[in-house]
Amino acid sequence: MGVHQALMRGTLTSATVFLVGLAGLAASTTPMPAQASDDTTAHSDSPVLIYVYSPKCGACRQFDREVDTIYSETEESVALPLERVLIDDWHADRHRLVECASAAVMSTPVFLQIRNCQELDRITGYSDAELFWLGHRRMMNRIDLDQ
Repeated sequence: MGVHQALMRGTLTSATVFLVGLAGLAASTTPMPAQASDDTTAHSDSPVLIYVYSPKCGACRQFDREVDTIYSETEESVALPLERVLIDDWHADRHRLVECASAAVMSTPVFLQIRNCQELDRITGYSDAELFWLGHRRMMNRIDLDQ
């Protein structure tokens, strides 16, 4: 069972959720090196979830608190790893997958599911964790269908 499933089912205590969130908050304040988003190949058979964000974006900060702090601990992150990309870098073509998006990214947050340099799905915006995970489940179903 993934962490988000445990959270949704209420099997984690609020203290555990708080500690996981606190650890994620500390980790999220560590700056990411500029080359960190270029570690994998552009045309990989493995899907990736590109998270285009802005530090000025309130919805992005909410996503960071509610989901990003636990995402890497979930089973889903193995099948669909998350890569954070600043919108300024995306617009300046400083990410290897910019050319793979099927449409322009105009606002934040945007979550792009890309595989073999083809955008398979997209979540635009963020309002709460439950809706994000519903959209994410749709993305995971696309992976299952492709295999």
